[in-house]
Amino acid sequence: MDENTSRKRQRTETPEFQRRVSAASLSAIMNPDPDATYHPSPSPVPSQQQQYQPLPVHYEHRPLSPLRLEQNVFGARPAEDIVRVVADFLYTHLKDRSNVEIEGKLGRIVDKNTGQRIALPVLSETALSDDKATRFESNMTLQQHAAFNRLLNQRVDETRRSEFRGSRIVYSHTKEIDHFYKIEGMRIRVTTEKDSGRIISVITKTKVADLNIYSPRTKLDIRITINEEKTLDKPDTDLIKPILERHKDRLSYKQDLWSFDLTQVVSPEQERGPVNPYALGPPKTTPAVTTHELEVEVARPEIWLAERAKVAANKPNHFHEITHIFLGNLRALAKRAI
Repeated sequence: MDENTSRKRQRTETPEFQRRVSAASLSAIMNPDPDATYHPSPSPVPSQQQQYQPLPVHYEHRPLSPLRLEQNVFGARPAEDIVRVVADFLYTHLKDRSNVEIEGKLGRIVDKNTGQRIALPVLSETALSDDKATRFESNMTLQQHAAFNRLLNQRVDETRRSEFRGSRIVYSHTKEIDHFYKIEGMRIRVTTEKDSGRIISVITKTKVADLNIYSPRTKLDIRITINEEKTLDKPDTDLIKPILERHKDRLSYKQDLWSFDLTQVVSPEQERGPVNPYALGPPKTTPAVTTHELEVEVARPEIWLAERAKVAANKPNHFHEITHIFLGNLRALAKRAI
């Protein structure tokens, strides 16, 4: 075999683990990493900032023809730092857990002192290692919410066309009411259908960890959260007043592992603390609040947990690939925020 033939075979032959990754049934993969197997990475090394002329907002790299260049001198494309940070975060905090909720939220990282969105001296997405001086507001304007509604409705229509070959998006509209109770030191959430009053779920939720990602090139930032949920029997709440009530008007768009949830949340006016029968005047209340939220929830976390188990066993896995798609969905939405 001559040298030219050998090089040609190196370009055309695909390692077995790469063929398995390309055969995955997940859709919407953005710039896939060629490594099918994820391994936890060491702490990232900060990179030097560079000034540049930004490309158009909706620029996407779509080469007209294959570029016959090596990925780099070592022959493999390095993973993006931000994806590795998120993968390491998830790998660490999903350990030994089963009933978990994994979701990404769009909102703003706000300085606690000024109440304004933070402005860090960085040019690209940055995961925060210390967020004690900030808080994440998972709220957006009504105009942003409406724009995402139109955008996602458009994607539903596009995936229903006969020529579409990817995973279709399934739309649903629900109206629910959450009542929160404090019982025996636990914060219990009882969710019911708004119209029928039918109980949908009774759970208690424990926060595991969250990761804030500042995105200076978009209008909205990202938070990834992990919670542990426990299903309970309905408590006797006839004589107990809820500590919080939320009315949720939710539009859900489900595709593959993900549920894209656009929710308007109304928290009615609430009395603050126990009522003092001897107090003068009306009881103190918390005013009604309306928020508009967009979340990407992992509808089937057991698949991600199974891939994490493969990582721990040092077996071929799709952990990094699923992380890449999850973060890619959040980044794509953030870039389209008006």
